[in-house]
Amino acid sequence: MTITTTPTIEGQKIEKHLGIVSGITLVAFPGGQKMMMRGWKNGMDEVIAAVTEQAEQLKADAVVGFKIDVYKSGMSDNLYYSGTAVKLA
Repeated sequence: MTITTTPTIEGQKIEKHLGIVSGITLVAFPGGQKMMMRGWKNGMDEVIAAVTEQAEQLKADAVVGFKIDVYKSGMSDNLYYSGTAVKLA
């Protein structure tokens, strides 16, 4: 599954837009830099897995225009993500 922040995929033609894939993931940060990095990586892994699952349910080949917005909430971050699932020609 290709997931890209760009609106197109170089060398590929988008045949059909299938819908928006989106969600939110909460990332908690325990103390220490290593633990914070691990928490951030786990959150990103969750986001990619969720986007991939949603796109596969739509029978998509890729997700374009993918973005993540981060909102602080105490000792954690809320990761809001969205993109457009597409079928490639």
